[in-house]
Amino acid sequence: MSFRRRLVSLARTASLFLIASMVSLLIAEVIVRIAAPQRMESYRPIYEADSVLVYRLKRNYSAVYQQPEFEIQETTNDLGLREGYIFPKRPTTTRILGLGDSFSYSNSVNLEDTFFKQIEHRLNGAGGPRVEVLNAAVPAYSTIQEFRYLERDGIKLDPDMVLLGFYVGNDFQDSQELFDSLQRPTINVEDGQLRANEFFPSARYDKQERFLRTATLQLRAFFASNSALYVFLRERFSETLWRLGLRNNPPPPDFCAKVMSPSMEKGWSVTQNVLRHMADFCARRKVRLIVVTLPTQYQVHEDLWTHHVTTFELNPEDYDLEKPQALLKDFCLKEGIEQVDVLPAMRAAARDERLFYPIASYMTPSGHALVARVVSEYLAGTPSQAYAAKAAP
Repeated sequence: MSFRRRLVSLARTASLFLIASMVSLLIAEVIVRIAAPQRMESYRPIYEADSVLVYRLKRNYSAVYQQPEFEIQETTNDLGLREGYIFPKRPTTTRILGLGDSFSYSNSVNLEDTFFKQIEHRLNGAGGPRVEVLNAAVPAYSTIQEFRYLERDGIKLDPDMVLLGFYVGNDFQDSQELFDSLQRPTINVEDGQLRANEFFPSARYDKQERFLRTATLQLRAFFASNSALYVFLRERFSETLWRLGLRNNPPPPDFCAKVMSPSMEKGWSVTQNVLRHMADFCARRKVRLIVVTLPTQYQVHEDLWTHHVTTFELNPEDYDLEKPQALLKDFCLKEGIEQVDVLPAMRAAARDERLFYPIASYMTPSGHALVARVVSEYLAGTPSQAYAAKAAP
């Protein structure tokens, strides 16, 4: 066979192999999307840089945010809040400022279905002075960012009360992870999205690995946003590395381990100081502060916790699922901070309905409705003792 014929034959074989591979990948992509939907990263340029807060929501932003389990409309106003236009507060209006991260911002439901807005509707439906509840929560915020926002911007809205949504899944640690040892932000804003600064992963990746990750960032971001198969394989690979001891990041939920890790201890210490400063700031301005403790899906739905334990081969005896709530409750009682714990009510309701999306891990509309009911009852002065605990005066 001549060289030319061999070259043509080789090219034909390579083409057939490429076509077969592409078809196989396409079939695998369809199978994963149907049988094992993944939480894919969508292009969501909702952030802008801020010298004090590190980042904040863009002003006057509007777009659809979609995940396998939900689709919502995201809209911000001229202040960068997930709200409509905010008019000056009337003398007869009670204004409540809602703070928190993505669980309070509510990535998974439209604005009117968020627990903040449902609290507003419930309280106004009960009669009495008009109540406004403003959603100033920001996805990925830490408690220190929420406090800094309150100090600089939130207090200008003249709130009578602050509802701080405290998500136990990460709020114990996020404040200490926002800055490195040199007080440099570990996150910046690129093209409206959050990116880890290149110096931040230094403890986890060596110089060559950091270079490779930076060089492939755009490609990985594309596949993470468009391929369920890629996300599925990436998560399985990450899990395998952890099992082999080649990746140090522990599987969640570190927040409810009976023996607190050094990282958790440090993070909780930082967060306690932030909460003390926030409580003092509010007290000096006669603003009522209430911490609303938001649980994770593992704490509410027993089947999801069982699945997590099985997946990561954890020993259930090493964990206390109520420990985060107990830590926060004891702290709030000691500091004289009001606190509402919705975990008991959510566990009771979870026997009959799904309160969290299993893939996204965010609350369903039913979950938000339940949080709104518990908090509204507390604010109205008629909470069940099983649902809420007010700090002693």
